[in-house]
Amino acid sequence: MLPPELNQKYEVRGTLGAGAMGTVYDAVDRIIERRVAIKVVNRPNESDPEAVEAHARFRREAQAAGRLSHPNIVGVYDYGENASQAWIVMELVEGGSLKGRLDKQERFPIPEIVRIMGEVCAALNYSHQRGVVHRDIKPGNIMMTTDGQVKIADFGIARLENSSMTQVGTLIGTPSYMAPEQFRGEPVDLRADIWAAGVMLYQLLTGEKPFEGGFSAVMHKALNTEPPPPSQLSVTTPRGFDAVIARALAKRPEDRYRSAAEFGEAIRNAVNAPAATEPTGLPGLPGLNDDATMVSARPAGGGPTAPRPMPPAPAPDRKGAPIGLIAGGASAVVAAAAAGWFFLIGPGAGPDPALERQRQEQESRDAAEAATREAAAREQAARDAAAREQAVRDQTAAQQRLAAQREQAARDQAAAEAAARDAAAREAAARDQAAREQAQRDRAAAEAAGREAAAREQAAREQAARDQAAREQAARDQAARDQAARDQAARDQAAREQAERDRIAREQAQRNQVARLDLRAAAQAISVSTPCSLIAWSATDRQLTLSGVVRRSDETAIRQELTRRGVPEDAARLDITPFDGDFCEALDLLRPVLGPAGVAPTVSVVGRLPLQKEELMRLDVTMPDWPAHLYVAYFMHSGEVANLVPSTLQQPSAQMRLGEPQGNFPGWVVDEPYGTDLAVVIASDRPLFATPRPVVEPQAGYLSALAAALRNARANGTRVVVRPVVVETVARR
Repeated sequence: MLPPELNQKYEVRGTLGAGAMGTVYDAVDRIIERRVAIKVVNRPNESDPEAVEAHARFRREAQAAGRLSHPNIVGVYDYGENASQAWIVMELVEGGSLKGRLDKQERFPIPEIVRIMGEVCAALNYSHQRGVVHRDIKPGNIMMTTDGQVKIADFGIARLENSSMTQVGTLIGTPSYMAPEQFRGEPVDLRADIWAAGVMLYQLLTGEKPFEGGFSAVMHKALNTEPPPPSQLSVTTPRGFDAVIARALAKRPEDRYRSAAEFGEAIRNAVNAPAATEPTGLPGLPGLNDDATMVSARPAGGGPTAPRPMPPAPAPDRKGAPIGLIAGGASAVVAAAAAGWFFLIGPGAGPDPALERQRQEQESRDAAEAATREAAAREQAARDAAAREQAVRDQTAAQQRLAAQREQAARDQAAAEAAARDAAAREAAARDQAAREQAQRDRAAAEAAGREAAAREQAAREQAARDQAAREQAARDQAARDQAARDQAARDQAAREQAERDRIAREQAQRNQVARLDLRAAAQAISVSTPCSLIAWSATDRQLTLSGVVRRSDETAIRQELTRRGVPEDAARLDITPFDGDFCEALDLLRPVLGPAGVAPTVSVVGRLPLQKEELMRLDVTMPDWPAHLYVAYFMHSGEVANLVPSTLQQPSAQMRLGEPQGNFPGWVVDEPYGTDLAVVIASDRPLFATPRPVVEPQAGYLSALAAALRNARANGTRVVVRPVVVETVARR
């Protein structure tokens, strides 16, 4: 229900969503009769510093969102809190989300896509100018009113479990829309919102996301690959959008658009980008162009006149010169001249010298003028053709220069990235080599200590044998003295027989005790001396148990050691999972806090191993019988660590299944790269890390922070217990 402070002003009409941390209510303001959404969350326990910090961010971000007043942003009207709850009163949008329409396979025309993205960019530009970065732009946070207006929701406000809030087993943000700098755990700015908006534009244009797959696959593609241009996936997408998407999804933030306003302008311009045109017609020959002039014969019965232009002829085929038309035109001129002569002179008429001279002079002038006009037309056509050819050459040269510049820039960028990768690889190799050398020194020291302990144990056994021999000798001397006393022979004999039976019983008990001690000693020695492993053990009088993870090459060595110590096969129970991967440094660091065999916390992989592509990786975890903070660190064979569960306080003996899809969290989907990974469950009665760890980080950095945390835990008496499990993944079983 609503906090008491809100009951007078607001009337609840229903529930829009509910989760473990709070509820969202459909309510109406009684005074101004305005419908609103009220999000109510529980205040944290003051003993949980991470929860207290999350609540502080909730308050600060609510205040920041309250300063944003824009028609395309869900408005925040009020914020408050009391001793047990905090709440935000915000605008209620009834039209549903853009994700709901995309999930129904709805496709939008290009003008509608431009309008939607224009409103999204306008809202982002407004918020960026006021110092607010959304960090989780995606279709699920784009609300659509009933008349189609865009409203961006969850603007930097802590989310509930049923509205994309961070849950156990999820990450901050949505992987398919996260920029490369978010995967690397770097600080983000407004250009991360531009990346996410670019992903959403790509999805609207093509119906597909540019980076698909599970968490590891999406991260790998976002960091290293380029998606196909949208015009290759959708024939209705103008090619102008290819360049817009390429810049919005640039790997480096500085290569993207500088603002959301610039991004929105580029989207609008991409629709009307001009298409390349080609010159038409073949210059240089009369009669081949639309503006060519035909010469007609002079009409009968009239004086001399200038030639009339004929209607334009159809454009000829460019494959060859229209010789037939030229010849036909010449024949028409000759025929027309003959016809004119026939009508002027007539059959049987005598020539008039004056008229004849006038006619000849006029014909000469007409012919000269026609020749002049024809020469001028040819010359103008040649100039026009030369200009068009020069323009085509200039355009081709410019395009070639631009292509060469782009190719050179791409080569330079590729060279710089390759150099950076080589430097990082060399640095990582040096760190790995140093770590391996240190681990080798530690193993040598441990082996030397083991040899010294074995020598001391052997010396003790030899001393015990000498003492036993001395006692036996004393017993024989006593028997001789007893034999000398004949009168006590019978009683002494009975006493000796009883003493012998007692001695045999004691020796049998001693042998049983030695057997028990040897069985426990064998289990403990193997768990300690096996390198690159985490092995928990337990032993009874008749059986020992070894459980944990070991390097694949050491599994046979453990069985050989049991045989060497004389442990029968039916007396040893092995629950050991082998692995391939460089996890030795992590296992050596965690060995001092490994929990005993069969004692919580426990962890197991749900389903049949190895897991194959598109299956869900799920873990069943049982917490210890005391309140504990839960961490899940996922060591990947690529040399990185993913913090799957950063820190959550769990109840004693809690049982949970991690990785199940919930709300917008799709679960941990198996995808490439495949291989052997290691998941480690850590339980501590106090938080281990002072600040949250990055979502994904190099293994060396995580181990350094974990070593410091364990040292602090030992210093302040914090109880820490770990439990490992091997996870193998393949493309197909």
